[in-house]
Amino acid sequence: MSEYRETRIEDVPIKRARPVVETHRDSVIRESNGMSGGAIAALVLASIAVGVLIAMLIVNTQQRNRDEELAQDRERMAAAQQTQPSPQPSQQAIQQPPIVVTPQPSATPVPVPVPSQPAPVATAPSSTQLEVDVTAKFLDDQDLRTHPLDVKVTGGTAVLSGQVPTDELKDRAEKIARSIKGIRSVVNSIVVKPE
Repeated sequence: MSEYRETRIEDVPIKRARPVVETHRDSVIRESNGMSGGAIAALVLASIAVGVLIAMLIVNTQQRNRDEELAQDRERMAAAQQTQPSPQPSQQAIQQPPIVVTPQPSATPVPVPVPSQPAPVATAPSSTQLEVDVTAKFLDDQDLRTHPLDVKVTGGTAVLSGQVPTDELKDRAEKIARSIKGIRSVVNSIVVKPE
């Protein structure tokens, strides 16, 4: 066996800055002091669903009441029509002889009233009316109607814009715009882009 040696250390207290307190704790148990977020969300959704359900029941009841009132009104109208006396054939309308008017030849001329004011002078069409007229003419043209053209008229000057595939169509659009009464000049800003 090995030798056993015993040494003795003097009992000297150990100096510590803070005293150590030992406590005995059981296992940690968490207790909920309130409701969780999920439970609150579920309650909110349930209350919304109940509100919607109540609203639907109220609307359904009102609709049913309206339907019943309508049915009662129809029944009353049908009953009223059945109880009204129908016209009897013995009560025929009194016939009056036809009145014949024969024209009498008149030897005296009928005076024609003279207007107290001179006839109104024809006014120039508005810019909007001129735009409509030019656009209508473009739509009447078989080749121009398929292209997006815009017309703006200010003070008798028509400004044409848009795109056409040929110079011929550009010139035709300008010629059509010049043919409209009230258009004094045309600014042709139509762009030629071959398709």
